[in-house]
Amino acid sequence: MIDERIRIQENYDMTMETAIDEAREEGLEQGLTQGVAQGRKQLVCEMISRGMTPELISDMTGLSIEEIETLLS
Repeated sequence: MIDERIRIQENYDMTMETAIDEAREEGLEQGLTQGVAQGRKQLVCEMISRGMTPELISDMTGLSIEEIETLLS
């Protein structure tokens, strides 16, 4: 009976560890995605403030004109 409880507790602990690891990985991915998006927006805004045209920014960054306009709105 005690062995069965120990086995159940160990399975529970392993399940929780896996869930925590998956949640942490998902959070890191979301944070990275948000960070890249913020960085792009800041870069495009800075380039515009320095007088660069959306076409030039597109050529330099590989972003489409539509993506640049979306970042500026």
